[in-house]
Amino acid sequence: MDGRGKDGYPRAGEYAIDRTYAQDHTPVVKQDEAVGHCVRATFLYIPLTDLAALTGRPEYREAADKIWEDVVHHKLYLTGSIGSIRFHEQFGSAYELPNLSAWNETCASYGNIVWNQRMFQLHQATRYIDVLERVLYNGFADGVSLKGDRFFYQNPLRSFGNYERFEWIDVPCCPPNVVRLMASLGSYIYAQSSDSVYVNLFIASNAKVSLPSGNTVAIQQETRYPWEGAVSIRLDPERAEPFTMLVRIPGWARNEVLPGDLYEYADKSEEKPTLNVNDRPGELRMERGYARIERKWTRGDKVELHLPMPVRRVKANAQVREDRGTVALQRGPLVYCAEWPDNDGHALNLIVPGNAKFESHWRPELLNGVQVVTGNVEALQREDNSSELKRQPHQLVAIPYLAWSNRGPGEMAVWMSSEPQKAWVAPLPPDPIHAVRSSGGVQKVWTGYNDQNDDIRALYDGKDPISSADESCLYFRMRPEPGTVAWVEYEFKSPAKMSSAQVYWFDDRRFCRVPRSWRVLYKDGDAWKPVANVEPYVVAKDKFNAVRFAPVTTVALRLEVEPATRLYKAGQIGPPAAMFIDKDTQWREFGLLEWRIS
Repeated sequence: MDGRGKDGYPRAGEYAIDRTYAQDHTPVVKQDEAVGHCVRATFLYIPLTDLAALTGRPEYREAADKIWEDVVHHKLYLTGSIGSIRFHEQFGSAYELPNLSAWNETCASYGNIVWNQRMFQLHQATRYIDVLERVLYNGFADGVSLKGDRFFYQNPLRSFGNYERFEWIDVPCCPPNVVRLMASLGSYIYAQSSDSVYVNLFIASNAKVSLPSGNTVAIQQETRYPWEGAVSIRLDPERAEPFTMLVRIPGWARNEVLPGDLYEYADKSEEKPTLNVNDRPGELRMERGYARIERKWTRGDKVELHLPMPVRRVKANAQVREDRGTVALQRGPLVYCAEWPDNDGHALNLIVPGNAKFESHWRPELLNGVQVVTGNVEALQREDNSSELKRQPHQLVAIPYLAWSNRGPGEMAVWMSSEPQKAWVAPLPPDPIHAVRSSGGVQKVWTGYNDQNDDIRALYDGKDPISSADESCLYFRMRPEPGTVAWVEYEFKSPAKMSSAQVYWFDDRRFCRVPRSWRVLYKDGDAWKPVANVEPYVVAKDKFNAVRFAPVTTVALRLEVEPATRLYKAGQIGPPAAMFIDKDTQWREFGLLEWRIS
């Protein structure tokens, strides 16, 4: 632990190139930000928090607290998952939370759950269990199919429909971590201090707690949580004795999505939790997020908690650029999503107006039994294969995020558009384009856990990218072999006059980088000829690269690209799968977010 971040320690391969990869960039006690590989990070933060508790050294506690606040206030997805960036499966910058390309590894969710349990043990406050619960029921639970035989490695919050769970990948770390957590989950439900018994999670269960006095208290909990908010807790101490019960009142029931201002409810709820002790209303005396109940407990005493579960709208902090103009739905601890089978084959075309009303009901026949959310919203629809899109009334059916991708691949969205311009309908090539081709073909087949947004429709979908690293929408990527020419081509319905082109390059900060050069060619008979450009070709990130040329009348334009060639050394993490490679590799890869012509 204390050896990290110090010079003179031998490091090799990727660890020497990027020391944040293993949280080795600075001494741990001086770290105040979550960086690097998310799984490695949480597996470091767990013992850091243990050391803070066991040694009492304030520098350990301060480091753990600062890193936790950075994660929860700036880098945590609504589903509780962590890991914004594919390369190195790492934390992004503050508020960098792309939904489509979110890495959100299931192993990182496991680590986040365990770390928040340790933070609770250090501080005895509900805020850490609130985060733990959010991960457990959302970003972690969706990692396994309902049949238990298919798995997610990454857990995105948006899908265009070509992503699904896998049976096996070359990094089979996630399924065992699911088993580890399920086997230990019973130890997370209750906790005990010198004079108190904590009820942290609402799970039907039986437990025995040994008090310092030598008394043993049997606890029986009955509930249908998270589907319903009614919780009944029976206590059977071996002998009557006074002690304190601390029953967690979740942040979501106190109008708090999460600690901090990363998310907030967009609506108000006046419904309040209620507590009964032996069928009599009890006072909610709150302490660090717990309802504190002090009394002499006897056999058969019963605590009943009722947590109202209205459907709530959630909005993200305005600094989360991708979530602007969108809204998410939550009921109790569950985050909901729209998925294609329930919404006429689509999910990304939905618009949730500000005045939409939502209801919830139990569907025993759906997905092994789930609580669904329904409401009257709108959907963008294309009519008669035309370019015109119209808003139509639509009955939304939303399912818990944990249950998505159990009915085949299709569109899915956690964050749904609240503004028409944020909704997405599969684009048609704009006039005068008739067909789109590339030297690498247009069909992409991937491994099931990466690059699901690689699609040639990116060239003409009309989206203005946020940056060259924007993975919130489609991109098109090519990997030409050395010595080969890479091109994409627009064929027109009839001869058209063209005089300019704009290209927005994709750069994923990993192996796909901006190219070395590019040019535009036009078809003259059976030959391809370069246009006479009147200004130089420019290669720049985070902007449209525009070129004007002498007007040509042609039946097709071609964008020809010379990728940059990069050398990856053996022992580095290298392409194509971001794994340690065993031989030196020359790599040529580039990508396009948009190609516009006029």
